[in-house]
Amino acid sequence: MRNKLLPLVLLLVSACAVQPPDQSYLEPLHQARLKSILVVPVQNNVIDVLAPTSVLATLPFSLAEKGYYTFPVNTVKTLLEAEGYYEAAEVHNAPPEQLAALFGADSILYVTIHEWDAKYMLLSTTTEVDFEYRLVSADGALLWEARKQMAYSPQQQNSSGNPLADLIVMAIAAAVERAAPNYLPLTRAANAQAFNGLGTALPPGPYSHEYLQYYQKLAPTAVPVKN
Repeated sequence: MRNKLLPLVLLLVSACAVQPPDQSYLEPLHQARLKSILVVPVQNNVIDVLAPTSVLATLPFSLAEKGYYTFPVNTVKTLLEAEGYYEAAEVHNAPPEQLAALFGADSILYVTIHEWDAKYMLLSTTTEVDFEYRLVSADGALLWEARKQMAYSPQQQNSSGNPLADLIVMAIAAAVERAAPNYLPLTRAANAQAFNGLGTALPPGPYSHEYLQYYQKLAPTAVPVKN
């Protein structure tokens, strides 16, 4: 009986073994070896008109941490308007080849906001964001994409031992979050997960100290050049 059960046990163990994450999405990025990323105005699908500004303010720093050069967002906005692109939707619909040539960029990052909201209940407020990311090459080929949803609910960490006092504190925290939702930490966290998370992480850029070591592991005989 034990001999008959052993193959079944081994099969179950192998089935439960942790499978390595799929890294095939990195192949276009490895081939492209991006140096610069043009971050264009953010497409806004929510009612908060300030949402794109907050998202756009966090993106260059997140990408710089990965070792990529990003064009100054204010300069990008000014040059795009000089070319007649005043709305984010116009930029997102423009030929990528035109945008890349205008700045000399080898890739373009498009970000769309699908949700940016604070949902209020009597004793809790949940702030939620939902971003879609698309990175394309200068000729418009899709290199990478990700979508991230994040939520934050301020909660009392330690009970005072007084149920009534705890309820009052929870209600105040919920009201404060509703009046002034704290979107920036969620935005930074969404960017961090998109650019560094399992299954979506970008490879290090040429200005990262990990760049040479990373690509030498992929092809030990080929040392990439930064410029």
